[in-house]
Amino acid sequence: MRIPYVVDRPLTGIYRTAYGRNLRGALRISRADAAHLMLALVGRLEAVRQTVTVAY
Repeated sequence: MRIPYVVDRPLTGIYRTAYGRNLRGALRISRADAAHLMLALVGRLEAVRQTVTVAY
């Protein structure tokens, strides 16, 4: 995963993702949302051998 600047904020569950490319304006993400995506990617075949970028 490519994670931008991490902030201490609560889980929102609302964030953008991109497979195999960067996100425009990917400046920050909360620790909770980054962890939420990590757990959501477990077992997803489309995430295998892909770089996943996440941000608000």
